[in-house]
Amino acid sequence: MYDVAPAHLIGLFAGLVALPLALLAVRQSRKHRSQPGTVQIACVLMAMTGAVHLALIPDHLAGDPLTSVLFLFNGVAFLALAVAVGWRWWRVSSAALLVATILGYLFYVGFRLEGPDQVGLATKVIEFAALGMVLVPVRNEKRMRDRPWYWALLASGLPALMLVSGTGIWIDALAHPDPRHVHAGATLQSTNEVPTSGQQDAATKLYEQTAAAIAPFQDWHQAWAAGYRPAGSTEMPSTHWFNKAFEKGPVLDPQHPQGLVYANTHHGPVLLGAMFQMQRIGAFGPDPGGPLTAWHQHENICFTLIGLEFSLMTPYSTCPLGAIDVTAPAMLHVWIVDNPKGGPFAVDIDPAVVAAIDRT
Repeated sequence: MYDVAPAHLIGLFAGLVALPLALLAVRQSRKHRSQPGTVQIACVLMAMTGAVHLALIPDHLAGDPLTSVLFLFNGVAFLALAVAVGWRWWRVSSAALLVATILGYLFYVGFRLEGPDQVGLATKVIEFAALGMVLVPVRNEKRMRDRPWYWALLASGLPALMLVSGTGIWIDALAHPDPRHVHAGATLQSTNEVPTSGQQDAATKLYEQTAAAIAPFQDWHQAWAAGYRPAGSTEMPSTHWFNKAFEKGPVLDPQHPQGLVYANTHHGPVLLGAMFQMQRIGAFGPDPGGPLTAWHQHENICFTLIGLEFSLMTPYSTCPLGAIDVTAPAMLHVWIVDNPKGGPFAVDIDPAVVAAIDRT
């Protein structure tokens, strides 16, 4: 869901190059060596994020000069603060700049001035870590940090800022997915945009062959006898049934689909369609129908032990407490029931269709 924007690769490279250089500079500087480890770490992290911001200036210079100016200010300011550890106002200035930069990124994402990607998210994680290091008390400073209100503010403010940032980016990504992410956590196979007549014919053939092959499984007892078993809770509106005998292939064989999908109705399982699945993550299957039969891969889905699904991980690559991260190999559905909102090869079956079947 959060890909690396090609134009931002230079920022990623700059940050990685800055890391060893900053570590070396801190180790060679007597002024930095005299500081506590938390301050040294903060300086290294600020040097990294400063390098990232400076590296992104050329890409934004022509189309968005204001952002380039802000990147220039951020980059220079971060590098200056990474050097000026002896300055009286270093801690306050560093904290203010880090908070302003994080909130500025949220503003850009929220108003669609910038899309969230891995480089931006990684930079925010670096800045959060730097902010935490900056706020840790240091010896020989005024003892304001002995006051309870300071620790209360630190204990609540930093997690709150992380929560607001992550939630804001998450909501934006879900509300405005890129073209290859048609719904939460699903990445589509890249294909041509408009199907050719040959691809249309191939898609029709695949549908007809699959529908004919799985017709006997309208009776779920026949599916059970053939080796298909429910792979999830049958208390959900629908359940995928898998056949372990076909896990390793063949690929996209209408006679041997890896899975079947049944609606769990009050009068028993009702066949919705078939599912073909690849053996390993990251590999898409043959695509005879072009955009009509594009495979999809569910990435970073969070499941709980009770079957509750959280759709996808947060921007910080974590699942909610008590949930585990699951990424499934690429799959292709063939729906044999009418699915007006997505068609016979849609990523999902329309919930309204399943509900209507249950009412019949």
